[in-house]
Amino acid sequence: MASETATTTTTTNPPSLRTDRARLVVLMAPKPGLSFEEFDRYWLDVHANIFSSIAIVKRNLLKYEQFHLDPKYEGVIAASPLAKSKTPFRGIAIFEATSLDKIFEVFQDEEYLRVVVPDEHNFFDPEKAQILAGPFATIIDL
Repeated sequence: MASETATTTTTTNPPSLRTDRARLVVLMAPKPGLSFEEFDRYWLDVHANIFSSIAIVKRNLLKYEQFHLDPKYEGVIAASPLAKSKTPFRGIAIFEATSLDKIFEVFQDEEYLRVVVPDEHNFFDPEKAQILAGPFATIIDL
């Protein structure tokens, strides 16, 4: 039976923020009246295809990821000392590019505004969204 091994690189240098890439994350809240399941499926199955099909996304982004909340763990999270309030968010959209300017260009693009924004209104509540943007450091990557 083959055994799996992980190679870990250890360095004495402290972690540092990457200068070659930046990320913007959007904490996503469902549109009022939409169930979690409807939000989750639409975002993954429909919206992801619409968003990733536009030219500026293909040109400017290095990575687009979706983090989907697993509702099975809401009780565990509520009981943990890490968070004392229930979040209205059901996912996180993660955008990565060589700079924040490249990411913001996506959201100002005519095709994005014409094609993607109207689709966002089918599942997402922009009034409740939270956005964070900046550099990042990878501390563990196995």
